[in-house]
Amino acid sequence: MHALAWWIVGGVLVAALFLFFVFALYFSIPSKRKFELKGKHALVTGGSKGIGKQLALSLLSRGANVTIVARNERDLKSATTELQTYADQRGQGQKVQWESADLCGAYDQIEPIVRKAEETFGPVDVLINNAGHSVQDSFEKLPVESFEDQMRVNYLSAVHMTRAVVGSMQERRAGHISFVSSAAGQCAIYGYTAYSPTKFALRGLADSLHMEFLPYKISVAVLYPPNTDTEGFQLEIDTMPLETKLISEAAGLFSPKDVAEAHINDIINGETATAMGLDGWMLGVLTAGASPEHNLFRAVVQTLLSGIFRAVMLLYLGYFNGIVKKCYKGRLASAANR
Repeated sequence: MHALAWWIVGGVLVAALFLFFVFALYFSIPSKRKFELKGKHALVTGGSKGIGKQLALSLLSRGANVTIVARNERDLKSATTELQTYADQRGQGQKVQWESADLCGAYDQIEPIVRKAEETFGPVDVLINNAGHSVQDSFEKLPVESFEDQMRVNYLSAVHMTRAVVGSMQERRAGHISFVSSAAGQCAIYGYTAYSPTKFALRGLADSLHMEFLPYKISVAVLYPPNTDTEGFQLEIDTMPLETKLISEAAGLFSPKDVAEAHINDIINGETATAMGLDGWMLGVLTAGASPEHNLFRAVVQTLLSGIFRAVMLLYLGYFNGIVKKCYKGRLASAANR
């Protein structure tokens, strides 16, 4: 057979295999379910500031009633006034309320807060577990208490809040639960030995719950925000180790509004993960692994590009490792010159 004919036959076979692969994926991944927010009761933890407050604003813009939960009553009252003013300007009768709670507390302290919030707005339809904070330093310098505190607020608070709402969602066969992880929950870097594990844990929880909740038609999603220009991040910068600061600069800085809008749009469209920017998209493809996916196009892209992005990520890691070594040598030189 002529060489050209062999090329044509080979091309047809490759195309056929690719189409079969896409066809198989189509019937393997769960179907996307769009989620209507109008008239729903949405509860946002850590909703008095930063990304949490912007998530509340975005939920209001889609017609939801919103409960924000945090610890500081003054911040809660200020945020609620701002949010309610925005809701009143929309003229659709939406309401905002706040509940003060120490989200590091035990479940029997958290569950009554949810029941109280439901007395006014009805059962929680949307839960966004946003509460969290970060303290960075090298592993040996971080107080042991920092590891425990960050696990409580970043991870266990999400477990407790989810347990408090899921029973009602299962009974109604409807609902949505989001977990705000971090780009540091996909790629761990210098200084994040206390923070990154809590954000990786949220992904593991979300992936497990996604499979468990499929029969109940409860959707689960994860937001992976990069560096975001919030009050908390500005405070973090002041105490960041130099290595962490230099590595973080490579990812850029995003606004809370852009992060919140992207995630609320993904909730509505039935997506399972929200990433920001080109680096975030690449990380999302690279770390998709065994996580759920509802979007056929994204599933195909993940399959085709994950190997290439692994190579790109190794280049990034080489650059990050170089920063760490340079800073180490700089400290040694500084100590020798004293």
